[in-house]
Amino acid sequence: MDNFKGESSDINLVGTPQGGVISPLLCNIALHGLENELLKRFPRNGVKIITYADDFVVFCRTIEDIRKAKQIVIDFLNTVNLKLSVEKTSIRHSMTPLDEGGRYSKPGLDFLGYHFRNYKTTVNRGVRTTRGARQEFVQVSMPSKDSVTNHKRALKNILRKYKSAPRESLIAKLAERIQGWTRYQSVTKCTKYFSYLDKWLF
Repeated sequence: MDNFKGESSDINLVGTPQGGVISPLLCNIALHGLENELLKRFPRNGVKIITYADDFVVFCRTIEDIRKAKQIVIDFLNTVNLKLSVEKTSIRHSMTPLDEGGRYSKPGLDFLGYHFRNYKTTVNRGVRTTRGARQEFVQVSMPSKDSVTNHKRALKNILRKYKSAPRESLIAKLAERIQGWTRYQSVTKCTKYFSYLDKWLF
């Protein structure tokens, strides 16, 4: 399945900074109507969109449809004086690499700290549709590389900051960070990442 991940930029020119507590609400207000605009331009089940604050992913069945959807998103954002972030927007395929205008992209999709990818398999082992039909692929989710890198950086910062602190304080701070990250990632296929991080840290 083809998809592109997008993020709008410059939501507000003055006032609330990005990442503020009201920022997600302002993003939802600004992007209100985007899903309806996409749905009315495609046949039934021809497009899907998932949004979280100013991050969103659009899914289509073909590369031609996803390019069409991207242009629709660009046109919609123009009406509210927004634009897609060039650095954070990409077109991906869930199973195969894409060469999008000389810009190579690996299979799979990063979204909200997770990495999602589909792998070819036999129809008997494939995932089911919402109607129960088997498909010839399985989906595997795991922590994204950026999520792992950021987690390691946070742990290093804690070790540096609490270098001279009592051992109990260091352990408590590490435990807080590790428990939060592992709980968030526990819905993924992440056992090998947890093992790798345990070895890296200890």
